[in-house]
Amino acid sequence: MALPRLVLATQDTREIARVIRGALRLRTEIVSLVEPPVGSGQHLLHIDVPGAGSISLLAEPAGSARPDGYPLSVRPVTRVQMAELFALVERLDEPSRTDPPPAEEEDDSDPPLGPPDDTMIDAVPSRIVLPTSAFANPDAFAPVTAKTVPPAALPVGDRSPSSTRDRPPSSAGLRAQSPPSAARPADPRVGRLLAGKYLIEAAIGRGAAATVYRATHKDLRRSVAVKILHAENQGESQFIRRFKSEALTASKLEHVNVTRIIDFGEERGELYLVMELVSGLTLEAILAAEGPLPPRRVVDIGIQVCRALVFAHGQGVIHRDIKPENVMIVPDADDDGEPCDLVKVCDFGLAKLRDPGDGDSVEITVSGMLCGSPAYMSPEQTRGDTLDVRTDVYSLGVTMFEALTGALPYEAYSIGELFLKKCTENARRASELVVGVDPLLDDIITRAMAIDANDRHESARELRTELRTARDALVEDEGEHATILGG
Repeated sequence: MALPRLVLATQDTREIARVIRGALRLRTEIVSLVEPPVGSGQHLLHIDVPGAGSISLLAEPAGSARPDGYPLSVRPVTRVQMAELFALVERLDEPSRTDPPPAEEEDDSDPPLGPPDDTMIDAVPSRIVLPTSAFANPDAFAPVTAKTVPPAALPVGDRSPSSTRDRPPSSAGLRAQSPPSAARPADPRVGRLLAGKYLIEAAIGRGAAATVYRATHKDLRRSVAVKILHAENQGESQFIRRFKSEALTASKLEHVNVTRIIDFGEERGELYLVMELVSGLTLEAILAAEGPLPPRRVVDIGIQVCRALVFAHGQGVIHRDIKPENVMIVPDADDDGEPCDLVKVCDFGLAKLRDPGDGDSVEITVSGMLCGSPAYMSPEQTRGDTLDVRTDVYSLGVTMFEALTGALPYEAYSIGELFLKKCTENARRASELVVGVDPLLDDIITRAMAIDANDRHESARELRTELRTARDALVEDEGEHATILGG
């Protein structure tokens, strides 16, 4: 059956921020509602945010009504929604001095609900995973749309000891969940020739800071992805710094395993990035659809991510947000024409550029905003310590653990509890959850997730070497995906 719908009975941004903060911390909040909850059990809480559209949270009654509202246990609808909620709370807590402009109108077309903003995907199934009960009556459910999907996820960890990723609905089901709406004006950017050479064709995603369009380079006749900063953010210095820093960082990373920045500029007061258009699926989407992967495929993916990190670290760039959502699996072919996987690491927008000879090096951590995704953050990252390349080794270890087991190495009910465990308790071993895991692979992943950075692999290169050794010892599974390994 469909989830009962609740509506927040206020547009006070302070109250809205309080409820969202409660959801991010998985807490119980007193919430003013238009109508009372329908019995117990899970509901969908709809919130209209002035100047920012609408969002939905999961809410469960947690007691009797009070004079000031109803106690609700609130949390995000999906793991990938959390980054957008962090950014939204920051905007609500620190509003601009001028009223925000109206939200941009969406294109009449129905762009695919793929990863928006930093990860470019052309017509592939969504990586959004929603509660299966919500799809019994799609029209009764207020979905997380492309407007509200963030560019960077912030998973906290599974609440249930035995929980694994939910199986996602089919792509047809995802489209069916969008309620019918009246005809909307076309996006004025569609059809525009940007910088005299990029013909914008359609919106393919929208995040908290920018909208992404599919475009064609007029002279080269090549499809590209163009990211344009939202108009309301053009005057916000922190968004502009983050946007420019992403361009500066990513432009240094020309590697087969890294999504490539092609161009950067400003036109009509709008900042834009031009990137390669990547067709594929995130590792997050693959895990949601298929569950845990065969060990050899996990190792193959890990080796390619290491290749990207070895190159980036050599350029002075620490990614700081390695996770399944930022690992793209792209269909490709090997030298013999046989199909195989090509891995691309996406979203160096949170990366920290370290160049001792560059006096203009940019630190893009925004005060008050949690940069990185809690479930994959290293202990030193949770403490706010100075980071080195071993933080990426840790995050890749967590990513491989999840790909192999379908679970996360720590179970926690809040971000605070998760961070405490990361700093004081050793992570679970993959062999505790999956019978028959190769002992060498088990040791490698466990070492990568060591609490003390000195106990981890000292570099992505060392981790890659050990993964290659483990791969040679693994038996190839029947029907397993081939993967480009390279040097």
